[in-house]
Amino acid sequence: MADLPISMRKYRESLKAALDDSFLRRTLDKFAVQFKANRAAIFADVSAKDLIADVANSKDASLSRLDELYELFRIEAEKKGVSVHRAGSAKECNELLVKIAKENGVRKVIKSKSMTAEEIHASQALEEEGMEVVETDLGEWIIQLRSEPPSHMVMPAIHLSREQVAETFSDETGERQESDIEKLVKVARRELRRHFATADMGLSGANFAIAKSGSIGICTNEGNARLVTTLPKVHVAIAGLDKLVPDVADALKIISVLPRNATAQAISSYVTLVTGAVSRSDESSPKKIFHVIFLDNGRANLLKDPKCSSVLRCVRCGACANVCPVYRLVGGHRMGYVYIGAIGLILTYFFHGRDRAKNLIENCINCGACKDVCAAGIDLPQIIQEIRARIIEEDGAPIASSLLGAVMGNRKLFHALLKYAKFAQSPLRKGPYIRHLPSIFAGGQDFRSLPAIAGKSFREMWPRLDQGPQGALKVAIFAGCAHDFIYPEDLAQATRIMRLKRAKLLFPMGQTCCGLPLQTMGQRAAAVKAAKANIDAFFEIDCDRIVTLC
Repeated sequence: MADLPISMRKYRESLKAALDDSFLRRTLDKFAVQFKANRAAIFADVSAKDLIADVANSKDASLSRLDELYELFRIEAEKKGVSVHRAGSAKECNELLVKIAKENGVRKVIKSKSMTAEEIHASQALEEEGMEVVETDLGEWIIQLRSEPPSHMVMPAIHLSREQVAETFSDETGERQESDIEKLVKVARRELRRHFATADMGLSGANFAIAKSGSIGICTNEGNARLVTTLPKVHVAIAGLDKLVPDVADALKIISVLPRNATAQAISSYVTLVTGAVSRSDESSPKKIFHVIFLDNGRANLLKDPKCSSVLRCVRCGACANVCPVYRLVGGHRMGYVYIGAIGLILTYFFHGRDRAKNLIENCINCGACKDVCAAGIDLPQIIQEIRARIIEEDGAPIASSLLGAVMGNRKLFHALLKYAKFAQSPLRKGPYIRHLPSIFAGGQDFRSLPAIAGKSFREMWPRLDQGPQGALKVAIFAGCAHDFIYPEDLAQATRIMRLKRAKLLFPMGQTCCGLPLQTMGQRAAAVKAAKANIDAFFEIDCDRIVTLC
């Protein structure tokens, strides 16, 4: 799977195909609903906020001393017979992996689930050298047989029905298989056992790497990872540099939040610590060969990026996809590349390049759901907006967004244009909506209608509204474009409620658009200008609180 961009036309076609897939829609919708309920239940007896803050602080502290932790891990692991390497790029990592395999006469590789191995297309590199690579995670094995990429970081085959899996297993075994899940699992166990018994090398990832003891940790819900790391004579673990932690205490913080956020479990079925190249069970057999490769692949540069470095806190729980309304509609093959969901939009840009990320980044609707559930407290929507702005700046903004940016960045011009649009929309208006989108927005958007601009804006209503008594609390109202010009009646009702609470209301006339639409279009300069205008407007008044419905 080469890191090549796809055309916008083909990408839109793939999105339409996903939207037309009724099974996918039903499956992901059911999963999204269940996940929210299950996650709430598993966090009921602990403070999610405190756990996430602990992980964020721990990861930040580890990231600030990665070089030191790498050296400590290397020293401790090498004392125990482990070979430790550091690969600068995906290419370098794959070359090292192939070299280790060839040196040890490897013909068959069994692999446990590893997003880092997916990131560098490790299986492809080994197969190109004539080696057989077998995925042993059930979901990963299913999609390997179908020659598909994973659609979720934790549940790679969630997009498939049991009938599709039965058909795939029938093709693999040459026998008709029933769609009963228990029977299908037995088929997988039977077929994979022979690979466990005959493999020359096991390839794994790591959920964390403990510097103090030179250990790697793997959290799974299937026993395959333990077989992958123990049965073959050679074991190679590939881990991102960001997986390094100082000690067991920091590893336990990850263990405490990862399964809760990923699969709504207090702890995963298996938590495996691998320390040292110990002898195999049969004393007469050769000593175990254990290599750990730490991958950079852009992580060191990302760590230096002040606006995006917090991405390296990610524990790969996949929860950002579980709550994403876009993922819920189209699945992981369209909501990411190797990594999926909100984190996937970001990591694709840093690990696989802007051309691959260019189309994907447009999927984010900035709803903020991913930020609310992130196990490491990463402000994912803000970073996605930052990357979108960078791509637009690199490519040059489309004429339409440049024009809109110029207009919205000038408050007086913007508000004058909205007043004019109030009259210009009349031929297209049907009730509270404009029947047809203006052509500037129409591409692929025929299904939606824009809300019409209100006959009277909130700022026009304001002088005639009761602004409340001279109470103890002075409340300033930030309207935003929507409540000022489209839904002013909602804001008017809100002022009535605040007056009942005896608030003195204030409305600075110098306020304008919040800047989010401008930021979304990549018009950063105009967004900053709008933000400064709002700051100036509210600094000019004396208030205790600022309230918004926007």
